[in-house]
Amino acid sequence: MKHFVELQTFLCVAELGSFSAAARRLGLARSTVSMHVQTLEAALGMALFNRSTRHVSLTADGERYAERAAVLVSGLDDLSAEFSRRAGRVAGHLHVQMTESIANTLVLPRMAEFLRDYPDLALRISLSERAPDLAAEGIDVALRLSAAKDSAYRYRRFGQVSFVMAASPAYLARFGTPKHPNDLLRHRMIDFFDADAGKPIDYVLVKGREKITVAADGDLAVDNARAGLSCALAGVGIYEDFDFLLRPHLAEGKLLRVLPDWLRPGPAVVALYPGGRQSSAPVRAFLKFLDGVLGPALQNRGV
Repeated sequence: MKHFVELQTFLCVAELGSFSAAARRLGLARSTVSMHVQTLEAALGMALFNRSTRHVSLTADGERYAERAAVLVSGLDDLSAEFSRRAGRVAGHLHVQMTESIANTLVLPRMAEFLRDYPDLALRISLSERAPDLAAEGIDVALRLSAAKDSAYRYRRFGQVSFVMAASPAYLARFGTPKHPNDLLRHRMIDFFDADAGKPIDYVLVKGREKITVAADGDLAVDNARAGLSCALAGVGIYEDFDFLLRPHLAEGKLLRVLPDWLRPGPAVVALYPGGRQSSAPVRAFLKFLDGVLGPALQNRGV
């Protein structure tokens, strides 16, 4: 037990095969991770890793030690979790990654409730639009807008969003209101730039069995939802984004729907988490919290 923290660090490096990846997962400096491993090696009197500039691997002694140590740490974790459950406590660390739009609009305004219900839980929140490597980055739950299930992870689906097209009353009063998707070609569009594709996203509008694609080739493109919304509110042009982002501004009359009879289904809202962590009390607690937050928000589809 004297070197329990060092032991946990060692097992994390052994699992990920990288001091840097272990540092990210544990929220420590790489130098601290290296020091922990060196302290453990000094106490044991043997080298646990073969080190090179590009690769870290377990020595033969390190493999045997990791196998036995993993059983010990797992047993202690299970013991702690059992007594925490008996006491009604959820404790430990939880690293959550979310897309900015979901986080700032739906989840973070309710975060005080989660922290109040679980005061013994240390929470780290990362905002990013990219798809993460959950295991390598030490992410316990990633809340994403995803068109399809990622088979590499377990997932929880909370609902689906739709796209809504809108503009400010001032813009529509000046330039008129489109009656058909082809009318968009004569309007100022605030396109959304897809960094992965290297170009703006085209508009795909559906009405019954009719489907029309309008190319996004305007003079203004943004790669951030908040920027696009700000431009729309300022009367710059017509903007399309997720319904939950535009709903409050439509309700207040700051934006007006454009082509309301033409719809574009959006992606599902899902929480991804590594397969080995589905029984984690912090993960279960956060998924329960998301059920209460996202369920009502995604069911309220009226805009």
